[in-house]
Amino acid sequence: MLGFSRSSDRNLIPCNLNTIIKNTITLLGDRFLREVEVQFTPADPPLPEVPASPDFIQQILLNFIFNAAEASTGHKHIILSVTQSAQLPATIALKPIAAASYLFVAAKDFGSGIAPEVMPRIFEPFFTTKSLSTRRGTGLGLSMVYELAQQMDCGLSVQSTPGQGSTFTLIIPVRDLPGISEKSHEYT
Repeated sequence: MLGFSRSSDRNLIPCNLNTIIKNTITLLGDRFLREVEVQFTPADPPLPEVPASPDFIQQILLNFIFNAAEASTGHKHIILSVTQSAQLPATIALKPIAAASYLFVAAKDFGSGIAPEVMPRIFEPFFTTKSLSTRRGTGLGLSMVYELAQQMDCGLSVQSTPGQGSTFTLIIPVRDLPGISEKSHEYT
């Protein structure tokens, strides 16, 4: 997976995040959506398009959603949101490149949360807390998220309270890149 990300790292095109999130929810399929409530209200007014890789954003979102579902018990409810701000969050796991403003794509769950002693390691390759559960993890999901975000010059933030849930956020700089055409793409 990381090899794939390196080979495509500069295929950045103007992206409409509302559309990418809607397409990602569609990819989850009816079976998943019967077991997990995924809530998304598109940003209104529409936010600016940002140069990014739609495939990378979709992979990051899928990882956020699957991890949120696994962390939840009982009624599984995940809230996806997109907001814009000039301010970066106080806690950053990966700093984005500097920009006048940023779009924040967040996935919030109401699951078990992350213990403070585990938090510094969650993006390490092969680190998993699922080794004690019935569904073993490889520890590659969040390290892949980190790599994909880094390839797009984006950032990551995580807020979590044990027993109350977590919010994973992809931070996308709003900027123009030389050589990116204004032509629309299938994801916009």
